[in-house]
Amino acid sequence: MKKIILTLSLCLSCIMVANARWNPHVIDTLPKRVVNGLEVIPVRTTYNNSGEIYWKLRISDFEKCFQQFESKYPGGMNYNLNSDEVNQAIYNWQDKLWEIYPPEMKALEGVDLKLFVDKDGHVFAVEFSMSDETFQKLEGLPKNTLKNFYRNLIKQQCTAFKEVDFHVLNPDYEFHSYELLSVWGSNGSGNEYITLLLKKFCYDVFGTFNPSNLPKEEFRRLLEKEEARMKSQEKEHSSGCSFISCLHGKMAVSGRTIIFPSCNTLIPS
Repeated sequence: MKKIILTLSLCLSCIMVANARWNPHVIDTLPKRVVNGLEVIPVRTTYNNSGEIYWKLRISDFEKCFQQFESKYPGGMNYNLNSDEVNQAIYNWQDKLWEIYPPEMKALEGVDLKLFVDKDGHVFAVEFSMSDETFQKLEGLPKNTLKNFYRNLIKQQCTAFKEVDFHVLNPDYEFHSYELLSVWGSNGSGNEYITLLLKKFCYDVFGTFNPSNLPKEEFRRLLEKEEARMKSQEKEHSSGCSFISCLHGKMAVSGRTIIFPSCNTLIPS
């Protein structure tokens, strides 16, 4: 089961790195504005080939959140070096965050969260990411839904992180470099905080941000169910092996191999 989860984690990283490397795109940082009660700096990414637009939203004083640290750059966490008890506590805490999602935002597609967590387990900053379609719907939500959601998120703490050693990310390792660049646009060294990406799609499919909490049979059943739902939207690829198809972070199972079309990566299960 751990191999399956590690494979999925690796593939999600492949998606992000591949989108940045192989899909030509333009990134525009727009002037700050108020979106559903929350003052943010919107960052718009437009993919040249498809014309698709994706957004990242950060609060307008985002950089001030990092003044408490000697280095503004994130570190990393190796789950394999944590005890099972610590990892389970972190997984449970992440899933409990679903309880503070506003119902109106649960109904939207693909509102993902990047949480910035310090060594005491406090969430001190949040980045929202979403498609353009979802972004355009934010102003139609009840007043201050996004603002109140943000305020609730930065009140959260998981004390299990006090038992975790954060390590410095290696910019020579592609996924580490991507993480550093995605936060600050440059490489640097730091280990005073980490980032956690919570994919709403993962919760929508599995009922958890951490599929490792599920029995193996249930995990596969839900993957197969998602495959059936997405089958009509996918193109079939045949090369003598089976595969998973993923569209910008969405995944479906076909057989026993994983593929993410955005990076054309095949990973046997």
